[in-house]
Amino acid sequence: MIMKLQRESVMNPFRYFLFVVVMLLVWSSANEATAQSSSRPSGFVNLEELGDLDAFFDEAPVVEVNVEGGLMKLVAAASRSEDPELADLLLRLSGVYVRGYVLEPNSLNDFDKRASRMGERLIDDGWVVVVRFREVDEVVHMYVRMSGDNVDGMVVMSVEPGQQQAMFVNIVGDIDPEQIGRIGQKFRIPGMDGQ
Repeated sequence: MIMKLQRESVMNPFRYFLFVVVMLLVWSSANEATAQSSSRPSGFVNLEELGDLDAFFDEAPVVEVNVEGGLMKLVAAASRSEDPELADLLLRLSGVYVRGYVLEPNSLNDFDKRASRMGERLIDDGWVVVVRFREVDEVVHMYVRMSGDNVDGMVVMSVEPGQQQAMFVNIVGDIDPEQIGRIGQKFRIPGMDGQ
């Protein structure tokens, strides 16, 4: 019994030390995750939070693209041999995020209202309207986030003619507006693919 008591007293400091190390690791990773989420670039928009899209469309997106960080560098490297200029453009971006939802027939007006409300929230947060376009079978809302003369982010919400799909796009980084079509082609974003 005395031996067992001595063994446990030797293990207690070790267990305590192990507990402290584990708690420090958990605390450190929690702080790192919080820092990463709060240090998003100014051009980033969480599309789901901005418009509660899954609830509005009552389903998950049929198109979802999330390219950022190392994956963006990988896409740029893969593009280098066929289009070096596009690869350089992609390296200036920090993220491309796309959500595409099925749009029920006769829901274009509801989409336009939702996109307008989302746009108002963007404007309240310092974004600038570039385009608001409405036709019988087409709606486009485009906003940019400026830093001086530079475009730091772009949000496009659109329904193309003849398409039953509502697209929400956020491009983040040093954006050359003249190259948006090339970015759309690379990521196969309907309405932004220059076709």
